Amino acid sequence: MMDDSDYIMIGSAFLVGVIWVCAWFFKKVMRGEIGVSVNTALLALLVVILLVPFVMNVSAHFVSQVLHHADDATEENAASHQ
Repeated sequence: MMDDSDYIMIGSAFLVGVIWVCAWFFKKVMRGEIGVSVNTALLALLVVILLVPFVMNVSAHFVSQVLHHADDATEENAASHQ
């Protein structure tokens, strides 16, 4: 069975991979190796600009959920957060 840190590592690797692919794509476009119109390049840039914060937000919620298990809640912890 996978540990919680394994999920975090897989998610982080996926996020880095997505960012790397986006950077690779824009490098190829800027060098002229991939011919796309300006509108397509702007649309791709908009998708990246919106996708990165969304993925960061989802991963932050996932990490928070992993670090604060519901079964770890005790009366002492609940009283200290009030």
